[in-house]
Amino acid sequence: MIQRIQTVYLALAAIAISLLFAFPLAQFFSETGAYVFSVTGLENMVPGEPDAFKPIIFLPIIIVAVLIALLVIFTIFQYKNRSFQIKLTNIGVLAAIILIMGIFFLYIPMIEKKINIVPDYSNAFGIYMPLVALVFLVMANRAIKRDDKLVRSADRLR
Repeated sequence: MIQRIQTVYLALAAIAISLLFAFPLAQFFSETGAYVFSVTGLENMVPGEPDAFKPIIFLPIIIVAVLIALLVIFTIFQYKNRSFQIKLTNIGVLAAIILIMGIFFLYIPMIEKKINIVPDYSNAFGIYMPLVALVFLVMANRAIKRDDKLVRSADRLR
């Protein structure tokens, strides 16, 4: 049934990953420049200045975010096969962890090293979206397992 609580959790995870494209992940401000880091790339806010990185460098993070969103949406419609849905949410959790690690341990240090500016997260709401999606995916996984356990116990009573 599509009206289960795990469907709500999965939909909220998909929304959180989609909002990742709307909000910046970090901002870099200094006397020499201002940059905004989002999933789609690093944007130089000073007019006329060249970009620090080519946009192709940010393609892996875009691909992972889109794949997580598509996987979560696909998982919603697999409600008839709970064991497959559990596997898909586990893959989604793993992909969300990879996305978070990529952002925090690969991209932000790489940008910080290149432009020599410390990131500012005060107005960067996008940095929280992968974490929110991860929490919703874990909650959905627990709800699916609980639902599966309930169905199996009802099958034993027949």
